[in-house]
Amino acid sequence: MPHAVTANRLRDGRVVFRTASGGWSLDVADSGIEPNEAAANAVLADVVAHANAQDVVEPYVIEINTAGKAPRPAKLREAIRALGPTIAYAPKDALEAAE
Repeated sequence: MPHAVTANRLRDGRVVFRTASGGWSLDVADSGIEPNEAAANAVLADVVAHANAQDVVEPYVIEINTAGKAPRPAKLREAIRALGPTIAYAPKDALEAAE
């Protein structure tokens, strides 16, 4: 199963996904999708090795389901993280201002 690296953005706690170019995106569809867990762990090791230069905390590897129109997390917990909480935790204008 394909995998990707996710974390939380340090400045505001938003869920982000490591892109193929080495940046971070709020959209799981922008993830740098690796063909397997071993390849994703190599990306994770690089993220952890450069932790002081990153603006994220707690990076880890997740399974990605690539069937369908866009990639999405394979597990429910990660889908909730990627698509937003099940209830609003801040007013929409406050979330948009954080971006």
